Formats: sequence, C-alpha cells, structure tokens
Amino acid sequence: MKSTLASMAVVLTCCATPVASAEFPKTGSAEYDTYYVDHPVAKIDGGVGTGTIVDNTGITRNVKGEGPFHHMSVRCLAHRSLVGEAFHRNGSCVETDQDGDNVFTTYDDKNHYLMGGTGKYKGITGTVPYTVTKLHDTVGGYGARIVNHKATWEIK
Repeated sequence: MKSTLASMAVVLTCCATPVASAEFPKTGSAEYDTYYVDHPVAKIDGGVGTGTIVDNTGITRNVKGEGPFHHMSVRCLAHRSLVGEAFHRNGSCVETDQDGDNVFTTYDDKNHYLMGGTGKYKGITGTVPYTVTKLHDTVGGYGARIVNHKATWEIK
C-alpha cells in the first residue's frame, strides 16, 4: 500500500510540474508568415505626397507549423509615405510569444532587423528579409496582408 501511494505521488508530482519552454536556439534561421491588419491613425496630404502613421496588429505562424516565431502576437507602429509612384515604409514592432517574452524589431522597405528582446530573446540580433502579399480589406476598410519573413539570428 505504501509503495502504491509513493508511486502515485511520484506520478502526480511529474504530471503537476509544468513543462519548461524549449530553449530558443542561440543561432538559427526560420521562415514565418505574419498576418497583419492595418489601422491608419493619422494621415497628412501635401498635395505632392502623403504620409500615414499605421498601427498594425497580427499573429505569426512558422511555415513548418512549429518552431521559432510560431504563434507570436505582433504590434507595430509604421510610417508610410507615398510621393508620386515612390512608396516607402519603416517602423518598429514588438513580437510576443506564449511565455510573454518579446522581440523588438525595426524595419525599412526591405528588411526587419532583430534589435533585442526579453527573456529567451535577450541579446537577439539579425536581419529578416520580407515580402508582402496584400489581402482583401477588413470590415471598416482596414487593409490586411501577409508578410513572409526569412529570419536568421544570433543571440550574444
């Protein structure tokens, strides 16, 4: 009877212990898609060009269905300018994983840049080329898009 109770205690202890998050690799690469909805918050029109501040929210999905940058929430503040046919974008983003750890990025017309993070992402750096696929507008006329990222990183 005592051995049965002891065995049950061991099993319950193991089952009750939360599984630790997998270690994030110190170097690596991953491909992931971010699904964004754009919410313009301010716009100016100078007659020659426009500038818009956009609050973007979204989620990420690693194209493999698991691994780095999978199931993260994302919030970005962006500046977009259009002068004639020349469109430019830049901004800053925070990507948050299921553990509450963050990655801070900046971006320009061609790349996102991993600038650091909290928790498992502390010290992360890297360059992330991206491509944009426009989707249909959402209710309210907000733009939606998928951004494919090909990340490489290093954590020091």
